Amino acid sequence: MVQQCLEWLTVIGLPGLFLVMILEGSSLPFPGLIIVLSYGYIISPGYMDTTLIAIGMSISYCLASLIPYLLGMKLERFLPNRLKKGLRKATSFFNRYGIWSIALSRPFGIGNYISYVAGMSRVNVYKYLALTFLGIYPWSYAMIILGDYFNGNYEALKSSFSSYSIYVYGTSLVVILIIILYYYKNSKRENSKLSEREERGKSS
Repeated sequence: MVQQCLEWLTVIGLPGLFLVMILEGSSLPFPGLIIVLSYGYIISPGYMDTTLIAIGMSISYCLASLIPYLLGMKLERFLPNRLKKGLRKATSFFNRYGIWSIALSRPFGIGNYISYVAGMSRVNVYKYLALTFLGIYPWSYAMIILGDYFNGNYEALKSSFSSYSIYVYGTSLVVILIIILYYYKNSKRENSKLSEREERGKSS
C-alpha cells in the first residue's frame, strides 16, 4: 500500500505537491505533513532546488489560506461548532502575539485556525498573505529536506524529534524572539522618526 502510494506520488510530480499545500492552506483535515515528507524522499531535490520548490509550496498555501480567511471575515456567526474549540485557542494566541501570530503559528496545527481569526479580526489582506508566506516558507523548506533525510518516514522523524524536542523548541523560541525583537526595534525607530517629523512640522 505504501509502495503504491509512493508510485502514485511519483507519477503526479510537483503539481501533486502544490495540490497538497492547497488542501493544507484551505484548512481541510488532511495529512499534509506525511505526504510532503514523502515528496521530499521521492524528488530528493537538494538544497538549491528546494528553495524554489518551497516558494511554490508557500504560494499555493497562501492562496488557499484565503478561503478560511474570507470565511472568517464573512461568516463568523455561521462557522461550524467543531471549529469553535480550535478558534478559541487561536483567538487567545492571536490576542497574545497580535498579527505576528499569523506567521508564528503556521508550522503548528493552530495555524489553520489563525486564518479564520485573521479574517474575523479584519487583518489587512496583504499583511495577512505576507505573514502567512513568512511563516509557511521555513516549514515547507524544512519538510522537504527532512523528508529526503528520513526517506519519507514520518515515524522516524517523530522519534528523532521526540529525542531532541527540547533543543528544537529551544532553538525555535530563540529564533522567534530574535525576529520579534528585530521588528519591534525597527517599529520603535520608525515611530521615533515619525514623532520627530511631526514635532518639526509643528515648530515650523
